Amino acid sequence: MNQQAKTQTFFLPKQRDMPGWIINEAKNQGGQIDPPAAARLAEMVGVDTRQAGMELSKLLAYVNWARPIHGSDVEAVCIVTSQQSVFDFVDALSQGNGKVAQKLLHRLLENEDPFSLWGMVVRQFRLLIQAREILDGRGNKDDVARALGVHPFVAEKTTGQAARFSMESLESIYHRLLNIDERVKTSQITLDLALDTLVVELAR
Repeated sequence: MNQQAKTQTFFLPKQRDMPGWIINEAKNQGGQIDPPAAARLAEMVGVDTRQAGMELSKLLAYVNWARPIHGSDVEAVCIVTSQQSVFDFVDALSQGNGKVAQKLLHRLLENEDPFSLWGMVVRQFRLLIQAREILDGRGNKDDVARALGVHPFVAEKTTGQAARFSMESLESIYHRLLNIDERVKTSQITLDLALDTLVVELAR
């Protein structure tokens, strides 16, 4: 039985470890990045180290390796921020706005590897379930930031989104995501089609 080509044998860093990973990777690429800039970039890319490495290459070329990368450089260069776009995508889904969700999805697919995007969507719904549990236990966005080890910006967005879903609907969506994941891995459906189908189903 041949193994799945897409099986990942490496472990991604946790979100809270990403700024350190980014600072280290900047050194490996022959440059430097300020800690606040590393934190901002980590917010944008989540735990996607491949994306972080590509963004760092762009940033170092932007500063011409002549000085450390600052937060303002991150804002200027990494304009299409995948993380923000995923938030917008989930926002549209939570409001049942299929047309906007579809448009955002196709824009994301123009800039993102579908598997990387899929990972971000699954991760966001996993965070939403955890945030909903915290809210149901009378917690707030600060508790979400602490418990999930995410940046306050991510915690605020995630808490706001979790409040618009019931725990039942989040668990139902997550099971659907796992089902789609299984079908993609067994080549029953392409990932692009799976994402489109998900939008149609969720925005009903």
